[in-house]
This record gives sequence, C-alpha cells and structure tokens, in this order.
Amino acid sequence: MASEKQYLDLYQSQRNLLEAGSCRPLNAQRAAAAEQLREKGLPTRKVERYKYTDAEAAFAPDYGLNLKRVLPSADPYQAFKCNVPNLSTSLYFVVNDIVCDAQGKVSPLPEGVVVDSLCHVAEQQPEWLERYYHQAANRDYDGVTALNTMLVQDGLFIYVPAHTQLKHPLQLVNVSAAAIDLMSNRRVVIVAEEGASLALLFCDHADGSQQYLTTQVVEVYAGEGTKVDLYSVEETNDRNIRFNNLYVEQQQNSQVSYNGMTLHNGLTRNRLDFHMLGENAQVATYGAVIADGKERVDNSILVEHAAPHCTSNMLYKYVLDGESEGAFAGKVLVQEGAQQSFSEQTNANLCVSPGAHAYAQPMLEIYADDVKCNHGSTIGKLDEQALFYMQQRGITESEARLLLQHAFVNEVLNKVGIEHLRDRLSHLVEMRFRGELRKCKGCKICK
Repeated sequence: MASEKQYLDLYQSQRNLLEAGSCRPLNAQRAAAAEQLREKGLPTRKVERYKYTDAEAAFAPDYGLNLKRVLPSADPYQAFKCNVPNLSTSLYFVVNDIVCDAQGKVSPLPEGVVVDSLCHVAEQQPEWLERYYHQAANRDYDGVTALNTMLVQDGLFIYVPAHTQLKHPLQLVNVSAAAIDLMSNRRVVIVAEEGASLALLFCDHADGSQQYLTTQVVEVYAGEGTKVDLYSVEETNDRNIRFNNLYVEQQQNSQVSYNGMTLHNGLTRNRLDFHMLGENAQVATYGAVIADGKERVDNSILVEHAAPHCTSNMLYKYVLDGESEGAFAGKVLVQEGAQQSFSEQTNANLCVSPGAHAYAQPMLEIYADDVKCNHGSTIGKLDEQALFYMQQRGITESEARLLLQHAFVNEVLNKVGIEHLRDRLSHLVEMRFRGELRKCKGCKICK
C-alpha cells in the first residue's frame, strides 16, 4: 500500500494544480481512477499478469513530476535527428509528458486527419474525447492505468477519417530528459474510422543522467475495414523504468499489427490487449527483446477472439545476456460463439549467459469448438555445434555469436512492413549486439 499512498496523497494535495494544467475530459476521469487505486492498489506479484514484475518496488522511489507544465528548454525539432535513411515520417515529440507544438513544423496531412494534443482536441471536438478517452482502457482494472489516469495532464490524439490512407508513417518520439529523477505520465488515443489506414512508429529515448519512471496508456479504436500498423522501438538506459499499456478494439474486417523492439532499458513492462469485436478481424503482434546486465523485460499479452472468423498471430523472441531477465505471458481467449477462429502463438528465448533467466507462459482459453489454435515456447542456448562450425571457417567466436543471435531475431525483423525501417532496425540490432548502441546518431536531446 505504501507505493500508491504517496501518489494518492499527491493527488489530494495537488488536485487543483493537476486540473489547472489539464482539461475537462481528462479531469472528469481522475476521481474515479483515484478511488479505484485507493481500493485496489498498485499490482503486486500476486496479480497474475504482474507475477514477473515487482511494480510496487518500481513505484516506491520519490520521483519529481512536472505538474506546473514547464516547457522543455530546447526545441526538439531543432535538437533531434532521426537516423533512418530514406524514411519519410510526420514527426511529433513528447518530452517527458509535454506534447510539443508541431504547428508549422510538420508537412500537411490529408484533409480531416488530426494529430494534436488531447487538450487542444478537447477545445475543438470535446465529443471525441467523451466518446474515446479512457473507454478501452477501462475494460478491467489495472493499477498502472488507474495511476496514469489519475495523474496524466495531456497526451496525443490521432484521428484518421473514413477511407483516408496515410502515405507516410507518423512518428512519435518520446524523450525523457530532466535535471532530477522524474516520473512522466503519457497518454495516446488513436481513432481510425471505417476503411482508413495508418502506420505509427513510437521511439523511446532517455538521457543517462537521471532515473526515469514512465507510465504510458495507448488506446486504439480500429473501425470496420481499417489497417493500423504500430511499431515501437525502445532505446533508453539501464536506469529507465517504463510501464506501457496498450488497449486495442477492432471492428469487422480490420487489421492491426504491433511490432515492439526493446534494444536497451532498465525495466520494461508491456501490457498489450487486443479485442477483436467484429467478424474477420486480424491481429498480429510481434516482439524482439535484447537484454544484458540486469535489464528486465516483461511482455504480457492478451488476444481476445470475440467474434467468428478472426485470426491472430503472436511471435516473440528474446536474447538474454548477463544477469538479465525476460518474461513472456501470452494468452489467447476464444469466446463462446467465436467459431472458425485461427490463432498461432510462438515464443522463443535464447539465454547466452548462465546468469540470464527466461520465463514463459503461453496460454489458450477456448470456449468454442470449431477453432484451430496452436501455441508453443522454447528456452535454449546458442548452438555450440554451429559456433564450432563457423569458427572452423575462420569466423571469430565473437563474430559467430553475433551472427547467430542476429539470425535468431531476424524472423521478427522480417515482419516490419516498412522496408527502410526494417533495414535500419536490422542495423540497430547489430550495433546492440556489438555493444555500440547508446543513442541515435545525430540526436542532441539525449546527450
């Protein structure tokens, strides 16, 4: 109870300041979230979906918060350089939890497309937030989501109108940079109307001077016949703690994909929930984790088949070195009446040092009788025979290890649908295995 008490006390003492720096739709949800948090608390290891992560310990330190909404001292549009050659994106920034003004700095978007802060949207189209904000995320209780809802002051809203296709990906760069240990609470709401399509790349970066705790809640509403591709790249530091909760609701004939890559972190905990509510919906979720030292990565994934003829594919691969820990819990839930469901679930873990630990929990829960669902998980070491074979042909042991590890995660890399991004990620993975990756070249934010 001690961990959440400090945040509840903060909420009570600073509620006026919190609300003054926010807007009505966000403020309207605070009291209920605080009451939930007071009654049920932050998750402990006794909570099934948090059994591999000590959330109480992560939230225990006394972090600073930017409740007065002090703006970043530097313009990220001047300080940041994305080193993905030939990849054209519409670039947006969140520094800590401040949504940076993109007006005049981003190429014009198709008519009707909105990418703006939640509070700006609340002024122009309040009914959008009333309809979508904290709806998917409120399906069941999650202590981290409740804490985020209680403290968040702004976020990003993305709206793509019906039958509109974005030719270029949107890119959201989340940066943690401060002079003190800092907690940031981020929120993203994505709405794709019927027949729309978009790709969104999340990039998370942090400087190495302080410890950062981030909560992020993302809600995605994919309308009938939409195509939504989400990519996430985390390259922070070993003092960075990140809790990321993603909630997706899909209507009939929609296609959603998520590809998450953790390259460097301290503690990362992803909750990914996909709810296929209409017939013939498809979801594919992929992930690659590269960890060493004492880094910890926990992916908890739920895919719900709530309608007939839906398809899901889940593929997660971990390469764990040093004393790192990787956890995977993937659950496919097929509801009664969701006949003709197809699901494939694969998790593979490579422990390349004696001190590394992998935990795997693939699950199927099926209430329909006409389905085809498979799942499997493996934990192993590098193939010593392959290492020996490569060394016999003049390849050094270190280079052979790198090649085998890179080949292991290639299956996930190949799922990236944007060619230039796929090539760049492959290069970043190689740099990570060589120990050369610390921040994007050319970026002046994360010095």
